[in-house]
Amino acid sequence: MELYVGYLAAFMGTLCWLPQAWKDWASRDTSGLSLAANLMFLLTVSLWFVYGIMVNDWPIMIANICAILIVVSIVAAKLRYK
Repeated sequence: MELYVGYLAAFMGTLCWLPQAWKDWASRDTSGLSLAANLMFLLTVSLWFVYGIMVNDWPIMIANICAILIVVSIVAAKLRYK
């Protein structure tokens, strides 16, 4: 049961960033985003990913690699559409 809760939390925690990434690229307006905050979040999910590897926890690894990819796209949009 715990594993299912972990996967659901991973899925929902990652899914919540997709609308922001989509909006950033579709509108090309990132003026309301903080680059510093997104870079700090990118570092956070990267560290969680490393932790997931260290403890061999697949929900943590999967969630955070997905989050890394999405947040990288948000940061890339911020840098491109300043």
